[in-house]
Amino acid sequence: MNQGMKQLARRLETELAVLVTILESKGSAPRHAGAFMAVLAGGESIGTIGGGRVEAVCQQRAARALAEQQSAVEEYDLNDKGPNQVGMACGGQVRVEFLYLPAGRESVQELARRAAQSGSGRVLLFGAGHVARALAALLPALEFEYWVVDDRPEFAVKDAFPGAAGMLCEEMAAAVNRLEPTKEDLIVIMTRGHEHDYEVLREALATPAGYIGLMGSRRKIAMTRQKLEEEGFGPEQFARVSTPIGLSIGAETPAEIAVSVAAQLIAWRAEHWGQGAKPLDLIHS
Repeated sequence: MNQGMKQLARRLETELAVLVTILESKGSAPRHAGAFMAVLAGGESIGTIGGGRVEAVCQQRAARALAEQQSAVEEYDLNDKGPNQVGMACGGQVRVEFLYLPAGRESVQELARRAAQSGSGRVLLFGAGHVARALAALLPALEFEYWVVDDRPEFAVKDAFPGAAGMLCEEMAAAVNRLEPTKEDLIVIMTRGHEHDYEVLREALATPAGYIGLMGSRRKIAMTRQKLEEEGFGPEQFARVSTPIGLSIGAETPAEIAVSVAAQLIAWRAEHWGQGAKPLDLIHS
């Protein structure tokens, strides 16, 4: 459950809301299926479905759903002509659900059920150094849930990763299996040394994780690959690994590297969860 969903869950304990979700999008649209925002009784919004005129129209429709205490589904044309037009020039169409959620436990449970079925996975960060901290600062705003693993108590500190869904301070390779990665999850390996990188990568390749990224120099990557080959891993298995991690933007500082990694995670998500989104090509060396 991402930060927006968590915030809404807390508010739903005592407040009613309408959850506005894009069910389907066609053509050019600001956001694609799965994008959501919540509109609360006082008019406050959590999240976004793309901004602009379509969001304003949906906020108005959500206010009506709140007043009527009724859910609804609407279709909108993102142009300036037609019966359901919203005065935009995009030219696409969206089908939008307005789910009325009264305050209380049942609504919180329904929100959790929908979050679990959303198809969005976790970013599993192995290593809690400078780049990991810089990347973690970006992930909540990008609607990624993330976990952090490091075997050093002085690094695996909750205060350093306030947005983390979970923190494990233990042997990192063992933590791979404990987290049980699925095909929706993204594993990001940026530990403090090549031995730890290798151990985590070896375990990660035995999981169905959808994305595996490894940070490191070309020399370290070559050493890691050679060691994997010596243990019987084939080229097709190493082909699953995005390394050097991140998009090629000339990044040098921890903050710049974090931006390049975050961009690659967004591109992977767009390709695998975006239902029609057109990602940037992933750039690998």
